[in-house]
Amino acid sequence: MKDTDKLREYIFGLTILDTHEHLPSSEEVRDRDTDVLKEYLAHYFNRDLISAGLPRSDYDTIMTSRLPILQKWALVEPYWEASRYTGYGRALEVAVRGLYGIPGISRGTIEELNQRFLASLAPGHFRRVLKDKCRIEKSLLCVETLEERFDPLVERSVHCDRELFVPVYIVNNLVFPESWAQIERVQRESGVSITSFAAWLEATEAVIERACTLGSPILKNSLAYVRSLYYARAARAEAEEAFNSVFATKHFPEWHPKPVLTGKAFQDFMFHFILSIANRNHLVMQIHTGIQEGSGNLLSNSNPEHLANLFLEYPEVDFDLFHIGYPYQNVAGVLAKNFPNVHLDMCWAHIVSPNASVLALEEWIDTVPLNKISAFGGDYLFVDGVYGHQHLARADVARALAAKVEEGVFDADKAMEVARMFLYDNPKRLFRL
Repeated sequence: MKDTDKLREYIFGLTILDTHEHLPSSEEVRDRDTDVLKEYLAHYFNRDLISAGLPRSDYDTIMTSRLPILQKWALVEPYWEASRYTGYGRALEVAVRGLYGIPGISRGTIEELNQRFLASLAPGHFRRVLKDKCRIEKSLLCVETLEERFDPLVERSVHCDRELFVPVYIVNNLVFPESWAQIERVQRESGVSITSFAAWLEATEAVIERACTLGSPILKNSLAYVRSLYYARAARAEAEEAFNSVFATKHFPEWHPKPVLTGKAFQDFMFHFILSIANRNHLVMQIHTGIQEGSGNLLSNSNPEHLANLFLEYPEVDFDLFHIGYPYQNVAGVLAKNFPNVHLDMCWAHIVSPNASVLALEEWIDTVPLNKISAFGGDYLFVDGVYGHQHLARADVARALAAKVEEGVFDADKAMEVARMFLYDNPKRLFRL
């Protein structure tokens, strides 16, 4: 057997760790009023189809109607054929082959695929996919709440299935509350009545302490979707003045929306405040960088270069930079090279661009210490996508390491050791698993 074949076989046999997911907290709350197109087009590939020209009205029909699956397929087929070779499309093809024994997704297979998919709604599919098929020891799950129950269709609570998941608490509501509903959730989670800015700071500390107590010692900020990653130093007085404006809508009746707008100074102050807590407790902060999910956004907001001041000011926080920062992957690599507390995370990346992921790995092996790279995070809303993504990730790691073996950087045995670091050892150490 050639060294490259031996390396690939080893990588595809590894038990791995998954640094990032958006799956339901448990299989029991999985949406069962669905079909294969509604599920598979809930995330990622739908954006390629819309980019290719799928009308929004047709997409809404696919997602909300009870039309027969062939009629739905007729709406999507021309755009599917134009988009199927993107990373998103390829991950779905891999999933249906590996999970359902279907050779691909097409007019000729969609009905049988849908039947087999509907059968997978029976209990046990999550464990079959994540444990048996993907060989994932644990997945880090983004959670929106510390409450026992949340939205039953999209629930991502800290009270998740601990055989499958480790919860990661999202701090967005603490930094950028947008409604009184979010403020009231923080009240419930913290046990602190929000009557002032001082109370908000007290609640923030209480929520983070409770998250850690409940087994969620990893925090996440995904606010690059709505604002710049540059968090300047802001005076407490500025932040307090901005926060006081939230009380202007508290008296609105219960049936009326109660929006709040706190402004950048408050957000900047709050993220620094949260990082000071994380610094004191040596926590990990995962940060969304690079490409934003959805159709249209301000990409420059998510340039990881904006974060450099935080890396300097909070040296005891381990910053985990998501999505290779794509298309800023070289910037992310330089940051990881220059800062001991900055780590690179390839979650989402392999389905965004398999080729860019391979090239990034090859570049980082040349520039970044090997113990700073985590090579896989599924980052999916639905479980079948995780299978397709981990397959692409393993193949990308194998390609990148095989290139280094061929260059003579290291031999095949060392390449296997590095593969295990990327897919298991590094995330296990970084996230204290």
